[in-house]
Amino acid sequence: MGDVISTVIPIAKVDTVTKTVIGVVYKASKTFDANGKPLDNIDSHGNWATVEEVKKACHNFNKKLQQKKLIGKVGIDKQHNEKPGYGVVIESYIAMSDIPDINASQGDWVAAVEVTDNECWKEIEKGEIEGFSIGGTAKIDTSKGGEKGD
Repeated sequence: MGDVISTVIPIAKVDTVTKTVIGVVYKASKTFDANGKPLDNIDSHGNWATVEEVKKACHNFNKKLQQKKLIGKVGIDKQHNEKPGYGVVIESYIAMSDIPDINASQGDWVAAVEVTDNECWKEIEKGEIEGFSIGGTAKIDTSKGGEKGD
């Protein structure tokens, strides 16, 4: 991938009173070379998503949170253990403009989470948990310059 550097996005704000964390969930790739490979943002697995793909993922996630059959079963897990109960999503949206104080650019997915698990909160305070991860799945179209990650 040449000079593209993997994007690391730490939690941008921590409110110790409300036990809330805010940050970018996923930075969209916006600049591409002639072969369709990103020149800006790739994730820690070497994958990337366009603004449209990030928006679709965010909206699908938000819809899932609203489904009555899933209420109480969907929440924030920890380190992809797929067990809810560590936190509650209180905001999840696509940045409509740049938000410098949280390092979000227009088109990035942003979230705020109220942490409900005391042990998880301690890990955040110690810096042991540093950011968000979508933990999603995707179909990768290698014919358009995408590359399979780990």
